[in-house]
Parts: sequence; structure tokens; C-alpha cells
Amino acid sequence: MVRPAPEYSTPTGLLKGKTVLITAAAGSGIGGAVAQRADEEGATLRLSDMHERRLGETADRIEALGFARPGMLVRDVTNGDQFQALVSGAIGTMGHVDILINNAGLGGAAPVVEMTDNQWHKVLDVTLISVFRILRANLPHMYERQKGAIVNNASVLGWRAQKLQAHYAAAKAGVMAFTRCSALETAEQGVRINAFRPALRCTPRCPRSRRRGCLRN
Repeated sequence: MVRPAPEYSTPTGLLKGKTVLITAAAGSGIGGAVAQRADEEGATLRLSDMHERRLGETADRIEALGFARPGMLVRDVTNGDQFQALVSGAIGTMGHVDILINNAGLGGAAPVVEMTDNQWHKVLDVTLISVFRILRANLPHMYERQKGAIVNNASVLGWRAQKLQAHYAAAKAGVMAFTRCSALETAEQGVRINAFRPALRCTPRCPRSRRRGCLRN
């Protein structure tokens, strides 16, 4: 039996006065939905994505709903200069970052016996190493303020097996382990780190979503 979708909850101003930085893929999918909800809840937003068009579409959609248009930063989280500029630019524009959402991720399907070094390294670079880089770049700022919240996008594949997803699953398991260990360190400085593990989601960007209506994160 298919359960009806829950009603969309009314915004309550939960993030009023807070600043939020969403890294990578903020232009669509989970990142776009999180951006819209954060804006609805009153946050001041900066969105990042390497695709300027997708960023613009998300900003247009949020603005069309009657909410403040979020700021946009076109950045590649695998580029050292660009991810450092992402953090410093967000702090410079908003004054500080209360909430950091690490949303970068790259998938793909390949059997282990055929997987190239490039496929393995690229997925880990975008999906796992970028989380470390952005978090490391942002923590001195949050430590100085002795407060902040960081949310990392993990996946059910971090603990559940699936064929052809060894590189992606390894990266997401790494995100989960990294979150647990780093959270123990940052808690001493007043900074919270958590991860969420989505399963299936609908996204118009993926060809599979057009065929099957969903994509596994």
C-alpha cells in the first residue's frame, strides 16, 4: 500500500537570524530542497554549485515563492583555491556561518573488476574528501565563535551493500565515520556535527529518475 505524502509543514521561523552555507549540488535535488526550506525558515543563504545555471534556477524558484533570493557562489569543491574561496567568500558576505551543510556527492556504477583508478578517486574526491576540506576550512571560524552546526550528507549505502556501488558506498561510509570522529573533537569547541542518511529520492537530473521515478542516494 502506497502511503500518501505528508503535508508540507508550515514554516515557523526556526532559522530566523541564522546564516547557512550549502556546498555543492545546491542547485538541484536534496541541496535545492534544503535551500528552499532554509530560506522559508528565515535563514540568510549562500548556495554553492559548480553549475551556474542550476544555481540560478534554484534561486529563481525560491524567489518566485515569495522568499528572499539566496546568494550564489559558483565553486568546485575539489579545487583547493575554489573551496577555500567558498568559505572565505561566505564569511565575508554574511559576516559568519552558523550552519554548514556539506552536500557534495558524485555517484556512478561500475563493477570492481572493471573500475579504474580515476573512477575510484573521482568519487572519493567529490563525495568524501570535499567534506573534510570544507569542514577543515570552516572550523577555525566556528571555533573562534565557539558555536556552529555542521550537517554532512551521507547515505544508506554507507552501511548497506549494493552491487556496482563499491566506490560510492566506501565514500559514504567514510563520511559517516569522519562525522563521528570529528564530532568528538568539535564538541569541545561548541560545534555540533551530524550526518543524515537518505535512501531514495526523486531528482529530475538523473536519467534513472525519468525511467523509475527515483534515485538511490
